[in-house]
Amino acid sequence: MLPPFVIRVFLIISFFFFGYNITYIILFKKRHKSNKNNDEINDKFKETRLFARIGVMLLNIFIILVCLNIFFYNYIITIIPRIDLSIFSQVTQVIGFTLVIGGNITLYLAYHELGIYWAYPIDGISKKRKLVKSGIYKKMRHPIYLSFNLFCIGFNLILLDWVLLLLYIIGAIGLYFQAIDEEKILIEYFGKEYRDYKDHTGRFFGNILKRKN
Repeated sequence: MLPPFVIRVFLIISFFFFGYNITYIILFKKRHKSNKNNDEINDKFKETRLFARIGVMLLNIFIILVCLNIFFYNYIITIIPRIDLSIFSQVTQVIGFTLVIGGNITLYLAYHELGIYWAYPIDGISKKRKLVKSGIYKKMRHPIYLSFNLFCIGFNLILLDWVLLLLYIIGAIGLYFQAIDEEKILIEYFGKEYRDYKDHTGRFFGNILKRKN
């Protein structure tokens, strides 16, 4: 495995860009807070199935545990056994860091495209609704969820932690069902516009098998 110092540097760089992305989108919305409107769709997002919400919650716990590794890595590795990949561990950890950077790039592109139309409970601001279909959303419907999968897979490969692996597996399943539930809500809200959009995009990856408009 890579030295603890190198692993911590990987984690610090990863969280720096992750924090930048989160801060960027929250501040962007707050600068446009005059753009308020009826936000009934937020209430509908709260109606997603329980397992989906649990999955998202577990992914949040996952991120917190990864963050703790920055400060307490030497202590944590004495409690939680690492996944032993022998001579492949270092290569795997570098690949993991690459995936995390890819997740940050994907998240930035998604947030940049959504702008004021991004919604999450922590921002506390209601905004007008528009179906964003440009940029990265031209190819996929849930790039933010893709970015979180890249984060989690990458962090798993960096830390080689059994507990994080279990949290991710359960959380990823929940995230998948969350995406399905959100699509049902968006179909109800946008109607034919979203159905047409869905027919020409992939859920998490660009769908090259579907004919373009």
